[in-house]
Amino acid sequence: MASRKIVFPLLFCFLSASAFAEPKPVKQMNEQKLSIDTIPDAVQTDNIIYDKVEIEASFPGGDNAWRNFLEQNINAATPVEYGAPAGTYTIIVQFVVDKEGKISDIRALTHHGYGMEAEVIRLLKKAPKWTPAFQDGRQVKAYRKQPVTFMVTVEKKKKKRD
Repeated sequence: MASRKIVFPLLFCFLSASAFAEPKPVKQMNEQKLSIDTIPDAVQTDNIIYDKVEIEASFPGGDNAWRNFLEQNINAATPVEYGAPAGTYTIIVQFVVDKEGKISDIRALTHHGYGMEAEVIRLLKKAPKWTPAFQDGRQVKAYRKQPVTFMVTVEKKKKKRD
C-alpha cells in the first residue's frame, strides 16, 4: 500500500515535467530501442528535427536579403501564365534546414495552384545555404515555414478620346 502512494506522485511528476517541456522535437529518424540517456548527445541531436526552437533558421543576410533573392530569381508572372484570376495568393512552404544550412524536405502547405507552389519550391532548391536554427546554444536541424505572396492584377485598358 505504501509503495502505491509513493509511485503515483513520482509518476505524476514525471508526466508533468515532460508534458510542459519546450521545445519538443517533432520527429526522430532512425529510432533505436536505447534509453535516451545511453545515446551520445551528438547522435541524439543529429536525428531530431525540431518544430520549435529558440532561434529560427534564417536566410543569410536576413529579411532584406531574402526579398532581394526573391526579386532576382522568382518568376512573378507564373500565376498569370497559368491563368490565375486577379487576387493575392500567399504560398506557404515548409522545409528542413540542417545544421550545415542545407535545405531538404521541401513541401507546399498551401494548394492555390497556377504553378505558384512549384515556382516557390524551384526557388528554394536554388537558394544558397541558410543560417541554421539554434537550440540550447547549439545548431540544430529544424523545420522552417516560409510564406511567399503573389499578386495578380488586371490592367484596365484606357479608352481613346477623339
